[in-house]
Amino acid sequence: MSYSDPDFQVRREHCAGEAGGAATTEYSRFASFQKARLKKVHAVVTTAGTTTDHGLDVYSGTSSIGSITLGTGAAGVSASSATLNATMTAMGRFSVKSLADTVGKAIVVYEYEVTPDAVQSA
Repeated sequence: MSYSDPDFQVRREHCAGEAGGAATTEYSRFASFQKARLKKVHAVVTTAGTTTDHGLDVYSGTSSIGSITLGTGAAGVSASSATLNATMTAMGRFSVKSLADTVGKAIVVYEYEVTPDAVQSA
């Protein structure tokens, strides 16, 4: 995909399902067969946390690259990470880990774009 391709600037999203319910557990993995750039991670509370420690830690592979604080927000409350601009290599993976709260849950959506040097199948 070249910079002049009309799809170059299109943001894509991947809804990775619900995360949470056990402290510091990895949830909602997102992998790609081609290189991609993670712009932000968004979360919508489905079960309110019982402490201010309800939130998600964002990972690229095994490295933490950001976080989302949800606190005791009720179902429907949403929050996002800071702008990440993290590059994922081909067959790489992004995921989230819950913070210390063991009750809170949230739907996780990854906002990403395919990078111009990504190899696509014919």
